[in-house]
Amino acid sequence: MPCGCERDDIAQEARLGLANAIRAWRPARGPFGAFAARCVRAHVINALNAAAARKHQVLSRAASLDQSVGWKTSGDCDYDSSVKVSLYELVPSTSRFDQPEAMLLARERLDWVRAAMPTRLTPKERAAVTARLNGKSQEQLAAEQGSTRKAVALALRRARRKLAAAQALAA
Repeated sequence: MPCGCERDDIAQEARLGLANAIRAWRPARGPFGAFAARCVRAHVINALNAAAARKHQVLSRAASLDQSVGWKTSGDCDYDSSVKVSLYELVPSTSRFDQPEAMLLARERLDWVRAAMPTRLTPKERAAVTARLNGKSQEQLAAEQGSTRKAVALALRRARRKLAAAQALAA
């Protein structure tokens, strides 16, 4: 069954198909039972196809996030058409970096990691963490250091473990 389609709806479509068959049947065409069955089946199939075709309706009727809309400026139901706002600006952000408190906490944690790196990590682990924080891939770092990606991954794992243990002790 297509999404949003119920058995009662299909039964109703079958009844409509039967009503159409009664209206359209002519005795010269043959027995009513076979004609009615064919009409009912065709009507139900058409209804199911129409219901299935609506599955993309959400995408085809979607509004662009860049589209400007009037913004409600007063307590009544009227919209002020002079104030234009894009839909993107109306959608609340789920990014934690749009929130000042989250940014402050992330910056404090990064500062703590940067301060702990020289005392707690080996040079290879420091290089791996610094490269990852700067957006380099493990493959790029391995090529720069003349080692393997696996060695870089292990250095990163050791560094994360050491930093997590040090942070747990500090907390």
